[in-house]
Amino acid sequence: MKAPASPMLARLDAALAASVHPIDAACARAERAGFLARQGFFDAANSDLAVLRAEFAQRPAVLVTVWVCIVEAWIEQYSGRVSASRDKMLRAQALSAAAKLKPLQALSAAWLGHISFVQDDIEDMAKYLALAFQLAAPDHHAARARASMVAASAYHFANRLDLAQPWYIRAREHAQAESDDAALSVITFTIAGHRSNHALRASIFGSVDTEEARRAEAWVSASFNFDQWVGTVYQDAYVQMLRAAVYSAQNQHAKALAVYEAHLADADRQGLANMRSTHLADQAWCRFHTGDVAGARNDANVSASLLDPGMNLEDLAVACGRLEQVFQVLGNVDAALHHRQLARDYWARHQDMQRLVIELLDQALKPETK
Repeated sequence: MKAPASPMLARLDAALAASVHPIDAACARAERAGFLARQGFFDAANSDLAVLRAEFAQRPAVLVTVWVCIVEAWIEQYSGRVSASRDKMLRAQALSAAAKLKPLQALSAAWLGHISFVQDDIEDMAKYLALAFQLAAPDHHAARARASMVAASAYHFANRLDLAQPWYIRAREHAQAESDDAALSVITFTIAGHRSNHALRASIFGSVDTEEARRAEAWVSASFNFDQWVGTVYQDAYVQMLRAAVYSAQNQHAKALAVYEAHLADADRQGLANMRSTHLADQAWCRFHTGDVAGARNDANVSASLLDPGMNLEDLAVACGRLEQVFQVLGNVDAALHHRQLARDYWARHQDMQRLVIELLDQALKPETK
């Protein structure tokens, strides 16, 4: 699949064509490969990386090696292999620090902050964000856009949209400064994701939040439309899972079920297999409310079997909370009580993490907010 036209891609192509020194050309090619990877065009990104590996196989250059590590990390991450991505990005961080390549050290630190947040490693997230902002020049838009987006996402995760908003604005400003469609896409997707999660959680642990569900639906549509416009390919099933969650939160069970049935397998292949238990629990709820009792029971049993303590706490809490509801309506009282207790425990730990996120971020970002 050919990557669509993009101002950033055009700029990188022009830089590559104008480069005279091999190192300059290699950096432009690497950055180009990175942009393609973040848009989901892995074959094209790997093609650029193959050129770099062949050219520098006999005469390695640390600058090029670090760039290759960063792009490899992006390919791993956007393919759903987060642990492998972390290993690659840690190598980029170590090499760039040893060689005193401050811009790439800042960029890899910003992305390590992102990866740490995805893995629920809040202490490392705060540490790497502080490092990224310390090292990144004011006009290092790539590093500052990513670090700002992570800060915004973490505050939003902690249910503090008031603290997240200024960081979303910063992230957009830096992404727009270099016409980074991939970064702008992620910002919109991140807001959609948090709003969808909040709406679904409210339907499980509280009362239906009609306003939040309506806002979530609008942001999911915005994310889908933006990705269609700029040609992002890696997030299509991700966005569909958000859409299903919003429909479920709005008690539009038939719509939610149709989306799950059409896109759940793709979501697993695109890197969301770790959330399969959560998705199946909600799918079971939707099946029950559309009259498919046997299907609901089957989905609930499979979901329960897939629960893994290594999952994110929020996903565990949501899965167990939904399973409690499903088993309750199915008349399986013992299973309902079991998952109720699990849901309460995971939810309490999730809330502890939210408080920790705010505490650590406030400290780590203090120099940036003075």
